[in-house]
Parts: sequence; structure tokens; C-alpha cells
Amino acid sequence: MFLSRLTVLLGTALLAHQAYAMDELWSQKNDDGWRSFASIDLWEASDFMPARKIEGDWSGDFSPKEGQNVSLRRYRTELGMGYKEWRLNLEGRQEGMLKASASTLAFVKAYKQSGLPQQAVSYQLGAQMESWSGFGLRAGRWFSLGDEYQPRFFASAVYYMKPQYRSVQATGAASYVDNQHYSFSATELDVNSRYQYLFQQFEPEAKGYSSSLAMDWQINPAWRVQYQLEDVFNRLAWQNLPELQQSLSSAVVQYDSKGYLNYAPLLQGVNRQRTRSVSVPQTHTARVAYQNQQWEFAAQVRHFYGVNLPTLSVANNSVYGRFDASFDTRYKSVGIGWSNRIVGLHLQTDNLNLSHAKVLGVGVQAQYKF
Repeated sequence: MFLSRLTVLLGTALLAHQAYAMDELWSQKNDDGWRSFASIDLWEASDFMPARKIEGDWSGDFSPKEGQNVSLRRYRTELGMGYKEWRLNLEGRQEGMLKASASTLAFVKAYKQSGLPQQAVSYQLGAQMESWSGFGLRAGRWFSLGDEYQPRFFASAVYYMKPQYRSVQATGAASYVDNQHYSFSATELDVNSRYQYLFQQFEPEAKGYSSSLAMDWQINPAWRVQYQLEDVFNRLAWQNLPELQQSLSSAVVQYDSKGYLNYAPLLQGVNRQRTRSVSVPQTHTARVAYQNQQWEFAAQVRHFYGVNLPTLSVANNSVYGRFDASFDTRYKSVGIGWSNRIVGLHLQTDNLNLSHAKVLGVGVQAQYKF
């Protein structure tokens, strides 16, 4: 049933965590020997409601924006070693986005709450979701152009073993006149590497690669500029990738005792497997920082799945470690953090009551110098 699938589609946007700042490059270079490092970064953000409640109760904490609403996720874990300019690590990633119109979200809410509109209304339905994950081995190297006030560059590449991918596009329209007259039509394209359908002939096979570039430029003792371009060149290559394409139309006659729609839909669709190559969107991050004795003031913008995520931050370096605070202007969330030469911890949210938070983030880093 398309309505149930649309609700599940929104539920799959159980989102995640953004790499906290480009200061994470601190674990990538060791000028005089070996260094081991590990990090976990998780971030989730949603425009319209807390991600953990998407599959549950929509009666509260539901406040969509006009037009398109976006939910984002970013998971990343790393474990590796560095020697002077070189870096080698295992990497796990899961990233994705959900975009849905305010009209679509209003329709799903009415359906989930079994509520009948009080007047005639039409909904234009549209939702898009893209998500992928991969685990692989990344190798990289720093390149320096001169003294400490010249830019340094970092280039890396990763090979992913058995990546997973899903892309869903759903469009349609629904019109309500009264409790005896309701019409609905929709189309859906669902590409899902985990999908198993009846009489499926082959198991999906995939491999992938990606490359990234970064620049770190300490212009002078006060100013520092950093830039990172992730997934510069990337490709996920699939054989036997499952794909479901279907269309649904119905004329509703009545509602049942619980307020749900009774209808006899006309459903047409096809299951197939295809050979396909997928490129994931590039992520751009730019950061400018000003250092004044123990204080640092910075502005950062990350472009992730077509969304700009500006952040303003301030940090203080003391004998007890580095303390920092940040403000995300896109989702109106606040972050705090502490780190020293061995460990670091960062937290981010837009609501101290985490059950109502639309933004949640946590990052943990550790390194040990031999």
C-alpha cells in the first residue's frame, strides 16, 4: 500500500551526525613518528519533527516548514594509524537525506492519526530519499609547499567492500471532498540493494571507491583557512541491483470504524534487477578561524546533499584542554566540546529535552602518539 510505504519512507530518515568541525584534521598528521587514532561521529537533523518519532506519534513536535522539508544524516567511524605525512585507516560511513513537501507531510500526518479533514482539501505529494553506506580501507598523504605559513594539502582514496544503496522517488496527488469521496494516485521508484522480491534470480554485487581532498593553511599566527572536498571522484558500481517501479490509483468509497480508508486500488508495477553505477553527492566544507592568544573565533559552512549548514564557533585553549561552543544557524542548534592531546568529546542539540530534539549530534575522538 502506497500510504504505508510513504510512511515507511519518512521513517527511514532516522538521521545522524555531522563531523563536528574541520579541526578533526588534528589526527591526520604526525611530524615525528607514529600515531594511532579512532573517531565516532554521529549527527541527525530534521526540519519537521524529531527523527526518532517519525515512525511513531505525530500528534506533537510536528512543525514542518513551508515548501520543502529536509532531514539529513551523517554517520562516520574511523580507526587507523598515521606515520609522518601518511595515514591509513578503516572507515565506515552511512549518509543520506530525505526531502518532502509540507503538503506531503500534512497528508501523512492526517493518515497516521486517522483524522478526516474538516473541509475539502487537495494534497500534492512528493518525497525523495537517498541513502548509502560503505565500509572500506582509506589511504592518504599530506603534502607541504614550504614553511609553516604555506598551505598544506591532504589527498586520500578509499575502496568500499559491498556498499549498500537506496533511492526512492514518490509523487502523487490526493483530493478529499467529504467522507464518501476521496481520490488518490501515486507513482514510486524504489532502488534498494537490500530488496528481496519473489522469484529474484541473482544476488546483488557491488564495489565502490571515493577520493577526497583537503587544504589547511595557517596564513599567519592569527588567521587560518581550511577547506575539505569529500567524494571528489566516486563511484558505486552495481550488478543485479533490485528496482521496484509501481503506480497506484483508487477511488475511496468509505472509511472504516477507525477512520482508515477502505478502497480497491488499481496497482501496477514491475520488479527487476539492473546494472547501474551511482555517484554520491560531493560534500564541501570551508572554515575560517581567527586566533587571539587563547581564544579562537571561527565561521564554517558545510554543503551537504544540497543544503548549506553554516556554523559559528568560539574556543578557548587552557591548561585544562580546549573548550569550544558553536551555533548552527540552519537548524538553530548549539554544540559544546572539550578536547586535549589524547581525547575529545563534542555534543550538539537544539533542545535539552532530547526526546523533543530535531538535532542530535555526538562526536568522540582519541589518539595516541608513539
